[in-house]
Amino acid sequence: MFVRCWTSIALVLVSIGIAADADNKPAVAPELFAPGVISTDLDESGGSFSPDRKSFYFVRRGAYTTSPPISIICFSEFRNGNWTHPEVAPFSGIYLDGSPCFSPDGKRLYFGSKRPTESNPTGSDWNMWFVDKIDNGWSAPKEIGAAINGPKNDTNPAVAADGTIYFASDRDSAPGYFHIYRARLTNGHHEQPEKLGPEINSGDADINPYVSPDQKVLIFASYRKDNLAGGGNHYDRADLYVSFNRDGHWTPARHLEHGLNTTASEGNPTMSPDGKWFYFTSERNPFEVPTKEKLTTASWKDRQRAIENGVGNIYRIPIQALELGDQ
Repeated sequence: MFVRCWTSIALVLVSIGIAADADNKPAVAPELFAPGVISTDLDESGGSFSPDRKSFYFVRRGAYTTSPPISIICFSEFRNGNWTHPEVAPFSGIYLDGSPCFSPDGKRLYFGSKRPTESNPTGSDWNMWFVDKIDNGWSAPKEIGAAINGPKNDTNPAVAADGTIYFASDRDSAPGYFHIYRARLTNGHHEQPEKLGPEINSGDADINPYVSPDQKVLIFASYRKDNLAGGGNHYDRADLYVSFNRDGHWTPARHLEHGLNTTASEGNPTMSPDGKWFYFTSERNPFEVPTKEKLTTASWKDRQRAIENGVGNIYRIPIQALELGDQ
């Protein structure tokens, strides 16, 4: 069942990169995930499901102008057919945290954090941490280790079924210009990370990797010059890209169309554990400038209080809705 499920996902996603309809729009448009509960007028991003899909961990951030910035990991539980109002995860809420990611078996949750380490007591860089599932919740956070965490920023963990970790790092580039790396797990220990090739990494910033458990599909965000809103540096807007592992080689990354990417910023791709839904973060909003009607104080406040107000929200779309043409 597991293999068939992910094989079908790969086949559907191949159609994203190869086939397109006349309008580059899906038959089913992306929808807000749990509007008013998880997706709100606050700034939400990222996310990872427990294997039973009963828990969802994601990020809420403060305004970009906040100094120092605020970023916490929250969680919601699926009870009686609804998602509960999010609470701050027990291991978050003190330091700058982000990018939660369950291991495929659900026994461990990885995340990025700027909390202090032995090698970086000021917590000035992103490093990867994890908590283990225990009887009464989660263990104390543990640093993933020097084999992966380096002297610069290492974050956005994504874990394959065999324990291989994909992540983003700016270890060999200017600060903020991340690239995607992979660290294989051998005999219970992670090997030295290897940078993925030019099929994946560009000269710009490449972040937020999602890898399927069988490592056949890699989806990530990138700030490239051919993005819908333009790009070329880490202060511009990201779009989503997909690549496929064919006989051990990644295909050149393709820009995801079909209504997923917009002139806003998109990122943080992931899948539901059952392989039926594709989730991502977007800062899209329905408003236009110049406005069709003159804004008033009341209408301006209404815009700012709307869920789609230009800060991050979490969207989803059925995997099958992305199959838009002949393979």
